[in-house]
Amino acid sequence: MKRLPAILSPAGLRRRFRRLQWRLTFSYMVVTVGAILVVELLLLLGLLLFINSGFFARIVIQGLESDVVAEVRPFLAEDPVDREGLQAYLASVERSGSGEDGLVINLDEAGTDRLLVVDRQGIVVGGLPAGESRPDLGRPLFTSGALPASAQPALELLWAEVQGAPEKESVYRTLPANRFVALVPVTSPQEGLVGALLLLGNLPGWNLATLGPVAQLLLVSLLPLTLGAGLIGTFFGAITARGLSRRLQAVTEAAGAWSEGDFTAVIQDHSGDELGQLTRRLNVMAEQLQNLVETRQELATLEERNRLARDLHDSVKQQVFATAMQVAAARSLLPANPEAAQESLAEAERLTRQAQQELTGLIQELRPAALEGRGLAEALRHYLPEWAQRTGIEAAVRVQGARPLPLPVEQAIFRVAQEALANVARHSRAETVDVHLVWTEEVVSLTVTDDGRGFEQAERSAGMGLHSMRERMEKLGGTLLVESRRDEGTRVVAWVRLDE
Repeated sequence: MKRLPAILSPAGLRRRFRRLQWRLTFSYMVVTVGAILVVELLLLLGLLLFINSGFFARIVIQGLESDVVAEVRPFLAEDPVDREGLQAYLASVERSGSGEDGLVINLDEAGTDRLLVVDRQGIVVGGLPAGESRPDLGRPLFTSGALPASAQPALELLWAEVQGAPEKESVYRTLPANRFVALVPVTSPQEGLVGALLLLGNLPGWNLATLGPVAQLLLVSLLPLTLGAGLIGTFFGAITARGLSRRLQAVTEAAGAWSEGDFTAVIQDHSGDELGQLTRRLNVMAEQLQNLVETRQELATLEERNRLARDLHDSVKQQVFATAMQVAAARSLLPANPEAAQESLAEAERLTRQAQQELTGLIQELRPAALEGRGLAEALRHYLPEWAQRTGIEAAVRVQGARPLPLPVEQAIFRVAQEALANVARHSRAETVDVHLVWTEEVVSLTVTDDGRGFEQAERSAGMGLHSMRERMEKLGGTLLVESRRDEGTRVVAWVRLDE
């Protein structure tokens, strides 16, 4: 058994119908076919309702009024009624199949259709079929036996209406078994009501044989019209959906580029419809985001330069200045007191190593990928051993309840940890440092504790980086606390409330 092509397999069809283009194409086809079916069915239903309504009987009655009444009036107006002339006229109508103005009088083969002519007293004076023996001639209408018993009640009501209001043109009633009975009065200007025409007829039924050529044409044309409409709807739906799908694909590709940080991608769509307006607004938004990113980058660069300048001023510059002072003192002491000069040179060497450590720390902090692909907890675990090896201070890090954080929060807390540790290395003369990072349901907190010499709150220096750390926390809606006393160490606590 041959395998179906991939495009015709169930999985292939499912993949295609997940795409907007094929969904729109299918919807166009369904709507077009549905519209054709509805129109065809409405036309057919309308034709059936018309045939099975009183309009059909009314048309037959109007034909009698216009074609037969004028012909039989002279025969009924005579006294006595000219029965022979009337029957001869009816026989001529039966032979020709039509009246003078084209009325067709159809009598079915079983003889169930009847056309009777009665005088003003209700006596049957003629009728069709005219060629057969008519035992009802000369007898009252209601006892002639020419009509079935089911028509008698309706006929009595019609005859009463005609006698009570002979100015009426005609009256009729529908009967069971899809039949009707009609009574058309024949009047004379001088004598008033001189007789009536009685017609017992069949209404067309709800079947194809009686619907007529129009209904048959509708039913026969239903299948080819539906197939043709489906093909046309599919063709034009595919063209329309393909254009729309391409325009949406351009938006998707541009959005993908924007999500990767490339805001130079532009959607090329110059149409004036709603989608074109949307693409132009998205292009403007991308341009504004590009400007915003560039501005943020410039601000971040400026902030980092200011921090670097401040750190260089507070640490390396001061140490280089102190080194220069020690070298100058050694130079002046060397001729007279070589031992004192040696001490000054040793201090200068110590200050030089300290400055080297400070520069190494600053370079380490400037590495751009401290957090990249790590997360805050892992970045601190990686950073602390390097810092301890560089500074000679024993460091430990503890983490509780770690989970992902927004990148701005991670960056801010990591920078606070760096600056707090830099202060420990520069000023505390500590031997150990403990870094504790804790997540709870509502906040994330960082605590840096050292066992150094500490300081009194009144001695807090602006050059210790505390102001910078506090600014970082305040930008995120967080808080920074510093607790320190002389010879009792220092504790820096920073925490940020997490959005739910």
